[in-house]
Amino acid sequence: MSKELDKKLQTLPKPKLKEETKGELHQAIMNHKDGATRIKWLPKVKSAALLTVSVLAIALYSFILFTGNEGEAPRSSVTDEEKSFENYVSYIQSIEVHDQIDAERAYIGNNGALGTYHGKVLPGKYYANGMELQTKEEPMGISMHYKVTEETSATGFEKEVFHASNLPWTISFNATVYFTFFHNGDYVTFDIDYYGENREYTITRQQIKKLYGRDVKEYADNQDLWKQEVLDKTLQDEKKVQDFMEEIRVSNDKS
Repeated sequence: MSKELDKKLQTLPKPKLKEETKGELHQAIMNHKDGATRIKWLPKVKSAALLTVSVLAIALYSFILFTGNEGEAPRSSVTDEEKSFENYVSYIQSIEVHDQIDAERAYIGNNGALGTYHGKVLPGKYYANGMELQTKEEPMGISMHYKVTEETSATGFEKEVFHASNLPWTISFNATVYFTFFHNGDYVTFDIDYYGENREYTITRQQIKKLYGRDVKEYADNQDLWKQEVLDKTLQDEKKVQDFMEEIRVSNDKS
C-alpha cells in the first residue's frame, strides 16, 4: 500500500516550496519512517499512521493548489477580469514599435510610414480599413479607419482589441505610438465600424503629453524610457488608463 501511495503522489504536480519548508517536511517524513520501522509489531498503528500521512499529504497539496506558492495571493482571489486585463497588457507590451520606419519618413503625410503602423504593427491591424490625412491646414492630423467583422484572420487578443474591456488600452497605446514616432500632427482619430455600429475617438497630442507628463517624442530614441514609463508604468495603471478614456469621451462629446 505504501509503494502504491508513493507512485500516486509522484504523479501529482510538484508545487514550489521554500527550501526551508522543504527541509522541515523532509525531516518530518524521515522521522515518521524511522518511528514506523521500530513499531512493526503494531500493524494496526502503522496502518493508522500511513493513513494520517496520506491525508496530510493530500491536504498539503490541496492547500498549496488553492493558495498558490508561498508568499503569493490565493489563486481564488484572482478574478477572470483581472486575468483578462493582465493578459491584454502583456499582449500590448509584446508589440515591437521601435525601428519600424526611418526617422526621415516619420511625418504625417507619409502614407507608407503611417500604413506600416496602421496595417502591420499596431493593435487593430487586422481590421485596418484605410486612413485619411489632413495636412493642408492646421491642425494637421490623421484618421485611422477600422471595420470590425467576424470575417477576420485575427485570433485571441488580436481579435478582441476593440472589445469594451480592451478599447481604452488599444486607442491609448496606438495614439501614443503615432505621437511618439511622427514628428508632426496634432490629433489622431480612430474611426471604428464595430459590427455595423460607428464609434469615433479623437485624441490630441496635448492630451497624450498630459497623460505622460512629457513630450512623448522623447520615447522614440529612448527604448528604456519607453519601457519604464509607457509599458511598465502607465499601461499597468488600470485606473489611469480608464480615467484617460473617460477624458477622451468627455472632450469628444463637447466638440
